[in-house]
Amino acid sequence: MDAVKFLYTDSKLKEQGVLKNATIDIEVGKYSVATNDFELKLAINSWDRVFNKDSIFYLLNTEFGGMVDSKKVDTSKNSITLKGKTFRGLLEKEYIQPPTGQAYYVANGEANSIIDDLIKNRFGSLFVVDNVGLSDIHVNYQIRDINLLEALEKMLFNADIKSRLDISFHDGQVHLQAIPIVDISELLQYDKSYGITMIAQTQSNQYNHILALGKGELTERLRVNLYLQDDNSWTTQENSTYSNFKRITYKYDNSSEDDESKLIEGAIEAVEKANGTSNLDVTFASDNADLFDIVGAKEDITQLSFKEQITKKILKVTISGIIANCSYTYKVGDK
Repeated sequence: MDAVKFLYTDSKLKEQGVLKNATIDIEVGKYSVATNDFELKLAINSWDRVFNKDSIFYLLNTEFGGMVDSKKVDTSKNSITLKGKTFRGLLEKEYIQPPTGQAYYVANGEANSIIDDLIKNRFGSLFVVDNVGLSDIHVNYQIRDINLLEALEKMLFNADIKSRLDISFHDGQVHLQAIPIVDISELLQYDKSYGITMIAQTQSNQYNHILALGKGELTERLRVNLYLQDDNSWTTQENSTYSNFKRITYKYDNSSEDDESKLIEGAIEAVEKANGTSNLDVTFASDNADLFDIVGAKEDITQLSFKEQITKKILKVTISGIIANCSYTYKVGDK
């Protein structure tokens, strides 16, 4: 187990000390998969009253932490439970609307500069963006009426270099930046020999061809054919792997869409939801992979094998005195 210490603040975000004699459940991950919240239970005689609504707690140099928004006291168990959103979850509370007179907020430029513009004037001084203007990641994405976390994740995933939102607390602030997604499936291949518990499930008969239909009539109708590639991306290039009887077509119909790129985006989202994803739950003690990294899994009995992005991390903590023992559960896929 990793021995670590969690710190906490008062409602003015001034650091007060180390959490003692507590249990913590924290879930972080993709906007549509993880709850991005926490539950923190303390013995009443270990609770500092300044640690209350609008206070934060954190594990330095990680994204594990959040802001308290409610509490419950149980006198029969002599405990108090504090709940709230993680730092990632706080991003879900804000929505990105297009500028007045425009259909979309157009995110076009260096990734960290765009992130900085999107969070500006939203979180006071608690959130800050690192390496503004310095990444090699370029984004070009249209955003309209979705929450900030969803917007950032979609924008970065569709960047010229597929990227993720990195979150880390240090120096009294939540630091954000764009980081390229890493494929560590060759280095981190989960199986029984790894000494972990695992539940693996793959989907069968998934769609591998999309007929996407947009606005227009007959010969004037916007029409795009998309084909699943061996790296799980979708392009307009046919793939012989899924030809003839192996081809399974999904029809996507959006008669109001006249923008080809938006039609393609909507079609891919729809078919990935219809397909579901391979499912992997793994549990182990050390934290050796990041959210959105691509990892591999193999289950010996069924011989199921695949690689997927980590979309959720659950941290369970037991604090005895001030020393925290942590266990991590990773989840891949979108279910």
